[in-house]
Amino acid sequence: MRKKITLALLIAGLVAGTAIPTNVSWAASKASLDKINQELKAIQKKYKEQQAQVKATDQKIASVQKQQKDLQTELMQIDLRRNDTQKKLDKLESQMEDTKEKAAQAQDQLDEAKDRVAKRETLLKTRVKSMYERGNVSYLDVLMGSSDFGDFLTRMQGLQMILEQDTRILEDNIRDKETIETKKKEIDHQLVVYAGMFEEAENLKAELDKQYKQSLVVKAELQKQEKELHEIKQEEEEQLLAIAREQSAKYAERVRAMSAGTSGYKGGKLGLPIASGSFRISSGFGMRSDPFTGRAAGHNGLDMAAPKGTTIRAAEKGIVIFAGYSNGFGNTVMIKHNSEITTLYGHIREGGIMVSVGQSVERGQKIAEVGATGRATGNHLHFTVYKNDVAVDPTPYIR
Repeated sequence: MRKKITLALLIAGLVAGTAIPTNVSWAASKASLDKINQELKAIQKKYKEQQAQVKATDQKIASVQKQQKDLQTELMQIDLRRNDTQKKLDKLESQMEDTKEKAAQAQDQLDEAKDRVAKRETLLKTRVKSMYERGNVSYLDVLMGSSDFGDFLTRMQGLQMILEQDTRILEDNIRDKETIETKKKEIDHQLVVYAGMFEEAENLKAELDKQYKQSLVVKAELQKQEKELHEIKQEEEEQLLAIAREQSAKYAERVRAMSAGTSGYKGGKLGLPIASGSFRISSGFGMRSDPFTGRAAGHNGLDMAAPKGTTIRAAEKGIVIFAGYSNGFGNTVMIKHNSEITTLYGHIREGGIMVSVGQSVERGQKIAEVGATGRATGNHLHFTVYKNDVAVDPTPYIR
């Protein structure tokens, strides 16, 4: 059960308990009434201050709860980013493995190319060595040693083939080295790039993990704060309940004092709670057919049918001892006029109560407006007169 509901019920119960007077001494001087009013004013001030304190604590709790909600959203976002980063890491790791395989293949190709270059260089070296061992023989010497023109052409063709082969060997060497080394450099560079990206992603994930852990610490602290604030609020509301009890008791004391004073209702005729000609009596005092069950049942007042919003007036001067919701009567006002007489005004419209508990009212003062709240079949005022704790027929009092 919420504290606010408990508090409202407590106040209503304590105040309503004063609606039916008991046999007590009503002698009170003006000085004692002034003292009661001063004490009541101090209690009311203390009550408002305590209410403000409870409200401030509620605001703090709401602020902490909002922070927790925002933090939960932040944790979710961090989790999503961690998932995305992990996917990126997994993809980069796969790409790096593929690139490493390509790098290994390129290295094998480079090794093969180096072998080919080495073989070609060996062939060229062998040729040079053979030429060296034969002496310094030039291409011209070979041609000039021809026995005839046919031999000259043969030798010329042979030399051309040797020259072309040597040139091709050199070109192949250059091409193999350049192509394979370029490819190897590209792959090594790609590995460096992937490694950099992987390191960056790992650093990001580490930072996100750090943020997540820090947020969990903050979340735990906020939960602790909320728990402490709820404990503080519980203590504050208990203090508020204590002040409410004190205030209700003081209201009751004030009612007794004012009822015993010279300014209270002295007995006799009560005024009409609704202006003459603005209502019709729809149900009288005593036994009647219950409009809901159809069975015979007692009715402790007069039902005065009138349009919704019609003004309800105090039947006589007095003190408001109840202004709120009561089962059956709906929105209700009760006014104590003296030690004997109390009047009740029921079924007031929503928001139609114009007075508050403890307020002094004058005869004919507007206190409410007609409605159909509570156990009612239509707009009307239920008017009851209590005399010495007992509901009596209001008719003789308003004639």
